[in-house]
Amino acid sequence: MMLWLKKNHQSLIDPKIKVPSFIGSLFNWRPDAVTIPDESKYQKYIDSIKVSDLNQEMINHITTTIMKFLLLDLMSEYLNNNTPEISERSYLLRVLDYLRTGRPFIEAYTFFHCVLFIIHVIISFKLIWNTNCIVYGMILKFLLSNDIDKNRDKNRKQRQESKSLKTIIKEWLILSIFYTKPIMGNPYFSTSPRDLWSNQWHQIYNHVFQELGYLPVKNYFGCNKTLGRALGICSAFLISGLFHDYLAIVSFSHFSIDFTIFFLFNGILLVLWEAVEGDILGRGNEFKDSFGIKVFKMSLFLPIVIFMVPLFAEPYIKGLYIYSHLNIYTNLTKLFNWRTM
Repeated sequence: MMLWLKKNHQSLIDPKIKVPSFIGSLFNWRPDAVTIPDESKYQKYIDSIKVSDLNQEMINHITTTIMKFLLLDLMSEYLNNNTPEISERSYLLRVLDYLRTGRPFIEAYTFFHCVLFIIHVIISFKLIWNTNCIVYGMILKFLLSNDIDKNRDKNRKQRQESKSLKTIIKEWLILSIFYTKPIMGNPYFSTSPRDLWSNQWHQIYNHVFQELGYLPVKNYFGCNKTLGRALGICSAFLISGLFHDYLAIVSFSHFSIDFTIFFLFNGILLVLWEAVEGDILGRGNEFKDSFGIKVFKMSLFLPIVIFMVPLFAEPYIKGLYIYSHLNIYTNLTKLFNWRTM
């Protein structure tokens, strides 16, 4: 809704900006997710999809869904029955304690449990995408089988004006199933912070955080593009962290700032990584890495990500098994007690 309101405000300033209805905007959360190779041949790619293509795609999604469901069931059973004992003290504070006292900040099994939990989350989002595509495919198969709108005009403008609601739905379903990136990629193959957060990790809110966090701050510091870009990145990650902390409060009645710290750390890491890679090494975002360079970058970046996994996973695990019976006041008291220790 906030994005829709922002676009409406922009349309008052610039009439060229076209704003869809609010209902229509709900079906276009990821405008950059469509992967049609040649936009000028948009209709050709849409019309090229036949029932046989859909059947093959459905078989792939159904097979993948069954495999992921069975794997998730096994993982869920294991995670539920083998919950580790996690300290109520934040992971970050335990790391700081380790630097000061040398006391271990996490047990090996707890770390393994956190990593397994994140893998479970990744597969869950992938399963949701596969399930959605199966539902979309069932609807699309009905529309394709009825061969809707065979006699559309060749003129594009006339075709746009004459499209029926069923045709619009059919095209949207084809775009979603065949030409849209999944909401979750393969985070474990990420080569950089930008690759992780812009391409591999959960993408459903990516555009929202850019529009509400990154772009306003970046534009505000237009006189200093470097500073504006750095602060814009941190703002987007800050909003993401606050959003996740809000979800923790709502879901578990547990207040903490673990998610905010986690995402701010990743925002700062992204700024520093690109400063080194882009400004110092001269390798911008458009630079194409060879396979060897990608492997090298993965070997540098993934250990950092894995090290930070407990900071992201522990609040969820503790929320599910420890804090679910506590109220916000109790957790606020604990937070202030930790700070005074």
